[in-house]
Amino acid sequence: MKRSILALLVLASIVACKKDNPNAAEEMANPKNIAPNGFNFSTIKSVKINVSLLTNNNKPLANIPVTFYNAKNGNQLLKSLTDANGKINTDLNIASYIDEVIVKPNYIGLQNEVISYFENNKLDLIIGGKKGLEGNFITPITNKAALSSKTTQSVKTMDASYSYMGTYDDNGRPNYLTPQPGDVSVNLLNHINASIPDGSDVRAHHPAFLANSATQTLNLGKTGEVFVTFVSEGAGLTNSIAYYSYPTNNPPTSASQISDVKYIFPNASAIGAGGTMVSGDRVSLGTFNAGTSIGILLLSNGWDSASKAVKNSVSKFYSNKEYNPESTDALQKHIVLLNFAQEDIFVIGIEDLNRETEAVCDHDFNDVVLYADCFPKDAISKLGVVNLDTPKDTDGDGVTDQFDEYPTDATKAYNNYFPSKNSWGTLAFEDNWPLKGDYDMNDLGINYRYTYITNASNNVVEMTADYKVTTALAYYHNGFGLELPFSSTVIASTSGQVRSKNYIQTNANGTEAGQAKAVIIPFDDQKSLSDGNNMVSVKIKFVSPQPANILSGAPYNPFLISDGRRSHEIHLPGKTPTNLADNALFGYQDDRSNASMGNYYIGTNNWPWALQFTEPFTYPAEAKAVNEAYAKFGAWAASGGTQFTDWYK
Repeated sequence: MKRSILALLVLASIVACKKDNPNAAEEMANPKNIAPNGFNFSTIKSVKINVSLLTNNNKPLANIPVTFYNAKNGNQLLKSLTDANGKINTDLNIASYIDEVIVKPNYIGLQNEVISYFENNKLDLIIGGKKGLEGNFITPITNKAALSSKTTQSVKTMDASYSYMGTYDDNGRPNYLTPQPGDVSVNLLNHINASIPDGSDVRAHHPAFLANSATQTLNLGKTGEVFVTFVSEGAGLTNSIAYYSYPTNNPPTSASQISDVKYIFPNASAIGAGGTMVSGDRVSLGTFNAGTSIGILLLSNGWDSASKAVKNSVSKFYSNKEYNPESTDALQKHIVLLNFAQEDIFVIGIEDLNRETEAVCDHDFNDVVLYADCFPKDAISKLGVVNLDTPKDTDGDGVTDQFDEYPTDATKAYNNYFPSKNSWGTLAFEDNWPLKGDYDMNDLGINYRYTYITNASNNVVEMTADYKVTTALAYYHNGFGLELPFSSTVIASTSGQVRSKNYIQTNANGTEAGQAKAVIIPFDDQKSLSDGNNMVSVKIKFVSPQPANILSGAPYNPFLISDGRRSHEIHLPGKTPTNLADNALFGYQDDRSNASMGNYYIGTNNWPWALQFTEPFTYPAEAKAVNEAYAKFGAWAASGGTQFTDWYK
């Protein structure tokens, strides 16, 4: 409330008495109402998320972190681990206007970035599995008609003759795949992710992979048939994969001496990412004599979607480092060859950018990941081939170290945030309830963010509630409280509250006394925060880990305490008062609450006293009502929140 509002002087006299309002029903049907009866003015919607991660043989991938981002601004919205069945089933509160999210497993072997959409406030998605990708995802329209007129070409260049191994579809996926796909097992993927994790520089965490002594070509010690299986890709380019061969004891001295190059995967792009490749797609390269070496060649951005063919004039990166364009010997390698003895296969990880372009090349060697195997199984020599790394789980919580944000603490696994890791939500209050005020929503403005420390079972072990007072254009000394959706008995302790008055009584654990649910009071007077210290951080520790669904209730039930009078609570419309609120004030003056209908904190003409946002909100100027400051607020309210859902942006 502002100094200019004189109505505050009558408020103290009405606390103890409640007068009947015989015109309440008529007011609720008033044609001047700015919103339909029952509308709670929420800018937030609740959505259900059902995501499964599977191998290409439909085996579940457990304890894999999946992160969800706002597709419009890139802010992180949610992080969760898959359960033993490879599933994530949870609820999430997001801004009402969000209709798409980016889903990122960050796991080699799966599509690393999927644009997904909500249908009826629900997201169903399978990443992996026999189809590679299923559910609510967005991908370019594909046409799988064979292009036989393209596949018979043999293009001669100064370096070599380039040819296709057979026909392929319009998206560059071969029609000559083996009938039985390659098995991309859970065990294999866990080892690959420990060895060449996404975004991690191999030079730092596994320099042995790039040692001069490390073999990088498939060298046959026996005559045998060689197969190459597509595992995954995480590139921003539509790369092409080819192979070349030569006598092991007489290698070409330069790329120009390679006489024959054959395309294995014309477009090595996964379904949903510029192609239609699926993990497990397998090709037989044919039978090779003992004493033959096979090199892999990546043509950077080689697939041309317009001509439906491979461009062989692009940058090329070979297994043989001496053929590559970098001038520095240490940067010439583009392929790591790693043996996985448990399954008799050879993993091939490829970097698809010139490694001298440090600004864009991340040196993680997983832009395209393949594996080679052979028949007989020992035809390819293991001499000089480095082994895949073994996954480590230092704290034994089931989450491997590269995915564990707390690798040495078995009680913690990762952090979650609401509304976002990268931004703050906003609460905006009018403080002179039950009088209507000027609706400029700037008597008290608070930015909020909740941080949750979560264990490997997706249960919350600790949370931190951060608040920043961003505006306080009020005469009153207002406090701020938060009711949580569980009993105070589940809380072991709270700390960080700022109290300058003496009207808050607390339990031993720091929660407010006399409450059925857990209530914390971050501060009891916003004016005590006005001297450059406008930040309050409340840490809440639980007696035992709490179910992850406590996240879905955020931002919970926040409320303003008007001018130090504990019983004068001002909540978001539709939210219930706590046990310490004065029920005598409901239905008095400009309040039109109807407790029997659960319709609290709605005023004359259905105006609210508070608004909430999952994003920053610019408060209206002093004495300028929110509907005057924001042109679409009125239409949004009149529609019951179905139109102009981003009115505040």
